[in-house]
Amino acid sequence: MAGTGKKWLIGCGVGCGAFVLLGIITLVGGGLVMMKPFNRAIDAQKTLVDQYGDRAAFIPPPQGITADRMERFLAVRRELMPICAEFREIGASFQAMDALDKGGEEPSTGEAMKAVGGVMGKIFGLVGNMGRFQEQRNLALLEQGMSLGEYTWIYVLVYNSWLGQEPNQDFEDNGGRGFAAGERNLIRTLVLNHAEALARAGRNEDAEDWETEAGAMARAETGVPFAGGRLPGSYVRQFLPYENELEALFCEATSSFELNKVKKKGFSIRTE
Repeated sequence: MAGTGKKWLIGCGVGCGAFVLLGIITLVGGGLVMMKPFNRAIDAQKTLVDQYGDRAAFIPPPQGITADRMERFLAVRRELMPICAEFREIGASFQAMDALDKGGEEPSTGEAMKAVGGVMGKIFGLVGNMGRFQEQRNLALLEQGMSLGEYTWIYVLVYNSWLGQEPNQDFEDNGGRGFAAGERNLIRTLVLNHAEALARAGRNEDAEDWETEAGAMARAETGVPFAGGRLPGSYVRQFLPYENELEALFCEATSSFELNKVKKKGFSIRTE
């Protein structure tokens, strides 16, 4: 994606200067518009933290994930699917531009200007939709009475541990990259929280299994607990009745920021 835009900009030369400048001005002017969903996402996120604590504070209960919690998780997933469709369209557009770039023919100045404009438009839409996604997810979690920590726990066990989806898939459908360091630390903390809950419930053998897995996660490349179809059978049995809908509600185009928190510093926004 970045290579394509750079190549067309260089090939376009001075003739594109005014066009690019106009695009930059538009992006700066539109920054306030793009900030609005992020600001609303941060407000909802603050309410989530006030009510349930931070993500790492969640203690997965020893009984696993009950039918009620699964239904609430599915309700959140349903709310996010319309935005997922928009990300899939953006990803398809970038894939088409990459294919054109690899075609071997230099585009004309007019084609380059149109292509660069399309890139900037898609980036504008991408950033705005990321804000909308975070906002919608947080509002849906509040409506369902679910913390971001619990959502992270169920998401990882369902999609990464059980169904084998790679973490952090690219919205252009270029495969997964594994969990980032911060995500690994969070998931490992949740695994240890679960082990402690099991030990307090007198299920020492199960607690040891989860503690052992936490140790293995520190050395694993992807950071997925019980990867490779090793998820304990008690969880598999809880997930099986919802298998078809869970698969239908997975979104590869948003998996790289599904679990993120939003942070704001001055006029900059970042997710982690």
